[in-house]
Amino acid sequence: MSAHRQLLRTILLGSIAALAIFPAGAQARRLTVLHSFAGSPGDGAYPYNNVTFDAAGNLYGAANLGGSANSGAGFEIAPDGTETILHSFDGAAGGSDPNGGVTIDPKTGDLYGTTTFGGSGSCRNGCGVLYRLKQDGTYTVLHTFNVGKDGSWPVGCPVRDRKGNLYGVATAAGPNGGGTVYEFSAAGKFAVLHAFADSDGFSPQGTLIRDGSGNLYGVTNSGGADEYGTVFALARDGTLATLYSFTGGDDGGYPVGGLARDQAGNLYGATNLAGNGSTPYGTVFELAPDGTLATLYAFAGAMDGGFPEGNVLEIRGKIYGTTSWGGADEDGVVYGVDVASRTETVLQSFSGKNGATPQAGLTRNSRYLYGTASGGGADDLGVVFRLKK
Repeated sequence: MSAHRQLLRTILLGSIAALAIFPAGAQARRLTVLHSFAGSPGDGAYPYNNVTFDAAGNLYGAANLGGSANSGAGFEIAPDGTETILHSFDGAAGGSDPNGGVTIDPKTGDLYGTTTFGGSGSCRNGCGVLYRLKQDGTYTVLHTFNVGKDGSWPVGCPVRDRKGNLYGVATAAGPNGGGTVYEFSAAGKFAVLHAFADSDGFSPQGTLIRDGSGNLYGVTNSGGADEYGTVFALARDGTLATLYSFTGGDDGGYPVGGLARDQAGNLYGATNLAGNGSTPYGTVFELAPDGTLATLYAFAGAMDGGFPEGNVLEIRGKIYGTTSWGGADEDGVVYGVDVASRTETVLQSFSGKNGATPQAGLTRNSRYLYGTASGGGADDLGVVFRLKK
């Protein structure tokens, strides 16, 4: 936790009773812990990442630590709750700290993801890798990131198109020093699609999304006109458009998670800090196709949550996500924000036993929301959970 956030936490502990609000419908909604991580050597620990489904209903993801080398572990959770460790990251050339989810090839079941550290690049502790993990456990490093050439420290889940090309972001370095958007083609060729240079954004974050024309959308954590981050679109021809630059005022600042997009082309996301000057705990926003940004909700850092960090979901006019702070036990919440009324409902407050400090977005099927909490659970090493919508 940063010094800034720790200071806010200290202030909040002394005044939360005066600030607290508990929206209607905020009581626990039958959250089920599907797995509590136990840590090295036989299990993962501290999952910061989304989970992903296959067609059979199995969940896949990666925990940042744990595994045989305590450098992270890829896992599968079957519909009956049985967990299997698919791979332990070696902390060396094979990668370390998989700070992103996985994407699945629906034809083969192969998993693709990134690690933030490790690999053979020239960064201290490694610059990270892009990898493939087959169903039989075969693990292959597809690309090792290397500072000035192609960026370093990739995060988020690679996005896969129908042809099998993968798209993602590296948060730092690259030709212009501000991170990169990359493509790894189905033929195995790596290319930098855009290199950020602070004026157009700095440190891209989260998972990219694609529209039907192949345009990519994402956020940068800082940079832009006022240094509070941006929302960007990257066209297929490589042209980058800055759709919005945050000011750090009522519009928020420092977005860290990926976006959601509705059928009308509106983009939705969350900022991690700033927001209303008196409540700097983050916002949920809507960005219209004409570039108009609306703050749908500003977190108060109390019972309603604070510091959203993961990707958001848009489901029939509601935005769903998690905050890493706030709630009944100050361990974070799962929230829903109604776009039309601009009101928030806390769907679940974490209490430690059922998870704590969620820092990833949510995945859904027709009945449930699924996600991870980076702490809490039986051994305080994080959980995978299911929550009825």
